[in-house]
Amino acid sequence: MSRSVLLHALSLNDRILEPNHLPLCGHVWAFDKLTMSHEMFVGNCISMLSLLGSQNASIVWENDIMAFDVQLGGQAATVIISLQDDSLASDYYYFLGIWVAADEVAGAGEWLDPDDWEREGLLAPAISYEVIVADKPLQLPQVKKIVGADPFAENICHSAFRLYGCTEVTPRLSGRFVMCPAMHASNHGRFEVRHALYSLRNLMALAGCAMKMHDQVLENSLSHRLAQDIEKLQGLLAREQIDAAEWAAMVREGGRIALLAASEEMVHQKMRPDARNLFRLFESIEAELDISDMSGMPSLSARMRMPFEYASELIEEKLAVLSGLDKQSGILQLQINNCILVTQQLALERLLASA
Repeated sequence: MSRSVLLHALSLNDRILEPNHLPLCGHVWAFDKLTMSHEMFVGNCISMLSLLGSQNASIVWENDIMAFDVQLGGQAATVIISLQDDSLASDYYYFLGIWVAADEVAGAGEWLDPDDWEREGLLAPAISYEVIVADKPLQLPQVKKIVGADPFAENICHSAFRLYGCTEVTPRLSGRFVMCPAMHASNHGRFEVRHALYSLRNLMALAGCAMKMHDQVLENSLSHRLAQDIEKLQGLLAREQIDAAEWAAMVREGGRIALLAASEEMVHQKMRPDARNLFRLFESIEAELDISDMSGMPSLSARMRMPFEYASELIEEKLAVLSGLDKQSGILQLQINNCILVTQQLALERLLASA
């Protein structure tokens, strides 16, 4: 049998995440395809592996998937670099994964914290997580020590395995997971382990997309600027003396605000079904994993769904604000038009009176 930590294959759907033996530990980092080219990603991987002490990385630029064995700090490791594969997650992210035997985990955890990437001059990942797959049932104190916090949990794979973990959404989506069999057995199905690892990567990718959507809405300050513009326009309208040029400028400004508010509202209305579709994909993957609640434990599924809740709630809040701005601008535009008509009527009356 190969001494590799993972079996090497040509696609993730075909065994590349299937362990040769248990226990094992994997560190996975995901990089947003919209923010970097594949050349930048591969160069980042080369620099990262070199920083970790690898001198024998077999990276071939033409390959969409690379899997090879290296020595990192004296540890045997399997490295996976994925530019494009047959997983759902690959539509959104490049992936770098490093896998070691779990009895060597103590050293593996010291490799690179996501915050260290930028300090070392590397491009930081959008998502990072660690997963340990045990070969026997683990007690809760053991799991808590590995996860580093009170874990959330689910039964998976028809309750044959248990998945513990904890995720965080700031400063980036991250997680620590522990997967172990529900009972002692001499042989654990590698298919179930492969399927669980494959699904976990997809679930984290979808949650990452939801958090990216949330951050985009949060960082968009157009609605705040439009509110300020409306307040400024209201101040101009309250003046007693307004000449014809100022009336024309106010009409144009009111139209600009109304157009921007309506356009921005349409953008966020489109995000609503996008967020819903991401969540439906998330639910379908959970269904394939046959997730069920573990008695006495808080739900890991509910924890991992939080990015979708955050994104949906923020989108709805932004839509409510934009709808209010649209109505305000419409009322203001009507008020400006009425004021112009009144001004014209008064001017006409004065002209007739002086004739």
